[in-house]
Amino acid sequence: MVESLSLEEQILIGNTLEETAYHEAGHVVIAGAVRLDLKPSGIVIWEAAEDVTAGIASYWEDTAEWEKVLLALCAGEMAQLKQFPCSSTLGSQPDGQKFSEIVNNHLGQDRFREMHDTNSQVASLLEIHWSAVTSIALALMEGPWIIVEPTEHPKANRKKHLDGSTLVPILRRHGITAHVRNSQT
Repeated sequence: MVESLSLEEQILIGNTLEETAYHEAGHVVIAGAVRLDLKPSGIVIWEAAEDVTAGIASYWEDTAEWEKVLLALCAGEMAQLKQFPCSSTLGSQPDGQKFSEIVNNHLGQDRFREMHDTNSQVASLLEIHWSAVTSIALALMEGPWIIVEPTEHPKANRKKHLDGSTLVPILRRHGITAHVRNSQT
């Protein structure tokens, strides 16, 4: 899930930590691979109960390069399904809504079908950068659980977090030149 939902809109849908880690890693790896700047918040995965998680991958979407944003949006679900072919993709609904919103608001309805056919490009990028997806997913899974403040997420008990400055060296080890941008300026 990308960082576009308010805390009230975020729901935990029941994916495992592993599924969510690959999903969020897919977003960040493809965002970095197509040269979208990462946000300092990086990736956060929340857990409400054992094997009930949701996450956010944070990268800037305020550019005129909407096609790149669409690639990063599609990459979460595709990475999750590449690693776990039978997993639930309900957590991808916000990504699909954001995809439609970008196409409608920035590219025009006449390009919707063209943009919706980005799956082959994303699949190719994931194949090339799969080792980076795996490295980030493993770093998330192996990282410590952190206490969640009650105001941070209404349903989460704890979280895992890799900030943008932690993600950049992992991506660079895999040949992806990524940057963290601290503000919109």
